Amino acid sequence: MKVSRQEYDKLPFAVRTGVLIMWGTQLVSYSNAGLFRQLYSFNGFFAEMCFDERQERLDNIYTFADIRQLDPYISNLDWKTLLV
Repeated sequence: MKVSRQEYDKLPFAVRTGVLIMWGTQLVSYSNAGLFRQLYSFNGFFAEMCFDERQERLDNIYTFADIRQLDPYISNLDWKTLLV
């Protein structure tokens, strides 16, 4: 599925969720302060699915193209597992 970030952001929440699961590439995930986050790459931008662990529901999906917003993921990587 080919869609721009702007078009993706206008899709209904359920459709955005399904699109990421079906056509996005899951890169990494981490948990912090009761939120479980999964990072996806999709059509030249990144999307972050935020799952509220306390309420057990998908809370939001954020999109971004600026790689500086990848810092939380990079700092949570276990580099030892990547070097084995």
